[in-house]
Amino acid sequence: MPDPRVRWLDPDADFLLMCELWQDNGASLSRQDSKDLHNEGYRYCGIIEGKSIVALAAVWMYSATAWELAAVQTQQGNRSRGYSKAVCSFATAHILANGRTATCSTRADNVPMLRVAAHLGFRPINITSSQSRARRPIR
Repeated sequence: MPDPRVRWLDPDADFLLMCELWQDNGASLSRQDSKDLHNEGYRYCGIIEGKSIVALAAVWMYSATAWELAAVQTQQGNRSRGYSKAVCSFATAHILANGRTATCSTRADNVPMLRVAAHLGFRPINITSSQSRARRPIR
């Protein structure tokens, strides 16, 4: 059952909220960056409480057959409340509903994300020596 708190973020209407979240994570986001991400196939969903995004995830439509669950973030003071699971579930359901293979990559030491991914049915795949050891692809 989809979490009713999660919705698609509008790149224009929600731009300032997205900027605040990026800034909280030590990054910046310009309007051009936002347009570039959209043109590269990223679509963001999130949970907004009050006047801020407390959790965010993206669907990256990087190929005709597989889309990635990406850019998962939860505000520092809102972790361990199920927000990441909610946005990741929403994004993954969208990927599968569109007939694509859902993929996700995360660092091997990102235990919270690995737990969320496992809960959603993602499974680790083998990594060859030519692939980065810093990231752990999961499908």
